[in-house]
Amino acid sequence: MRRAAMALVLLVLAGCGQPERPYSPGAEPSADGSGTARAAAPAETPQEEAGEEPSEEETFEGEGKETVSVGGRFRMEIDWPAKRDPLVELGAAYMVTVRKAIVAGSERPLQDIDFELTAAPLAYDWVKFFLDNKQTMRGVARLYDLRASSTGKGAVIDMCVDESGMRLVSARTGKAISPRPDWLDNPYLQSLTVHRGDDDVWRIRNVRHDLKGCPA
Repeated sequence: MRRAAMALVLLVLAGCGQPERPYSPGAEPSADGSGTARAAAPAETPQEEAGEEPSEEETFEGEGKETVSVGGRFRMEIDWPAKRDPLVELGAAYMVTVRKAIVAGSERPLQDIDFELTAAPLAYDWVKFFLDNKQTMRGVARLYDLRASSTGKGAVIDMCVDESGMRLVSARTGKAISPRPDWLDNPYLQSLTVHRGDDDVWRIRNVRHDLKGCPA
């Protein structure tokens, strides 16, 4: 059943509009579970976001590139490597699914991710921060330089994330959140540690980030 669930997640990247960061590189819950204190929810600016809302089923593909409409007015651009192996797809599917949960205003999409117990609270806590503060995402986020290295039953998936084209807005009014979080304006490295169980399913064991791990 878990295999079917992961297949559903990967289907998102094949064209469905089905959302790591289970923490923020800023003041929200930390990736290593160290319990970084959450900052107070920012205020809304008087300006309202504008722009055409893309269809959730809309997917644009080019040479080595894919754009997935996550929902609402938010999409993710994925620069696929020449070798698109299952681990790299797992990393991208995780990033899309976490953001889908935020945009949908529901933790339900996270149930389609295979977690080990140590990693699940990281994703749920980060999504819960947005839901509790009634915030959502708009604009464009980009994944690039996706790569994976494995040794036996363990592997690390690394991805560069550029969210400079993304905005945080009120889920109620669509107005931009102010001040704009600093972590939106600088690319960072997102890493997933995964482990393959005896059932041959890769499960996410840990999530971390490095603010200086990717070039601008």
